[in-house]
Amino acid sequence: MSVSNVVEGIDQIQFEHVRVFVLKDMPEEGEITLVDTAFDENGEELVETLRAEYGRVDRVILTHGDHGHHGGLAHVVEAFDPELAMPADESKLYEHLEEAGLDIEPDVAYEDGDVLDGNIRVIQVPGHTEATSALLLEDRDILISGDTLDGSDRGGLPAGYLLPPPALFNANHEDAELNLYNLLGHDFDTLLVFHGSHVFEDPKGKLDDFLVEREWNEWDPRND
Repeated sequence: MSVSNVVEGIDQIQFEHVRVFVLKDMPEEGEITLVDTAFDENGEELVETLRAEYGRVDRVILTHGDHGHHGGLAHVVEAFDPELAMPADESKLYEHLEEAGLDIEPDVAYEDGDVLDGNIRVIQVPGHTEATSALLLEDRDILISGDTLDGSDRGGLPAGYLLPPPALFNANHEDAELNLYNLLGHDFDTLLVFHGSHVFEDPKGKLDDFLVEREWNEWDPRND
């Protein structure tokens, strides 16, 4: 496990298979927002690290229902009692919480297009899961992928480019690719991912290039 700064005001806590993001002075000065909570087995170490590095967590935003993104939630809630924001339509997430016997309800159940405190816009890209959500920090043109996209080096390719999550991990792989068009309606010049390397140079242009080259069985959203 390691802690490092990614861009000004945003740190990452890196575990073996996934990372989480810490947004400092968000939504207000002196406050801490945690994006996702890693696996359950990471929960204790996550809490210890958050206490040591930041002292507090005021809000948790969960991006979707995979265990590696919400598994440590109970540990964080018990330690810090933060405000919790979760996608309203992500049945996988609510089912996992119920299966784990966790009586946890969101303070904010967000939907596509909602703007969370701190001017964070939700952009949902269904396909990886039912309501996989990217988070756009509109004041800074920074997009946090929420597993809508991975760094290309996760798939053994050169870093600096983007790919959708592997088909193995997607509920509907075609939708996971087609719905990436939802991201192109927004401006961002930095893209932070949970798997692989972040993209700091023209991520939107690279995503656009990727989608142009895909074959969609004669269907392309731009032609509708």
